[in-house]
Amino acid sequence: MPLTFSSFAVAGGAGGLGSLITKELLAQGAKVTVLSRSETTKVPEGASVRAVDYSNAEDLVKALEGHDVLVSALNAGGFPSQPALVDAAKKAGIKHVVPSYVFLISQPNYD
Repeated sequence: MPLTFSSFAVAGGAGGLGSLITKELLAQGAKVTVLSRSETTKVPEGASVRAVDYSNAEDLVKALEGHDVLVSALNAGGFPSQPALVDAAKKAGIKHVVPSYVFLISQPNYD
């Protein structure tokens, strides 16, 4: 089934979940930009990387401009950045936002 949108920005797209999402989008023929804190982040082949400051609204808007969809695959540590990311997506004209909620489940410590 063809994709409805062609250009995706994936926040956390080099991480465990994010890299799987990025690879699948690329396999479907999408243009994918991985948003990362570092320009040197290793991303799946075929994706581009854009270093962003998640605390800088203007930087987020610039990074998202020209994309159709924002996929947030931020881990629990990045979760506080998600509201600013969604606000920036709206300002950048993103058509669809796919948030990812990550919950850490750990074993209880009975010691």
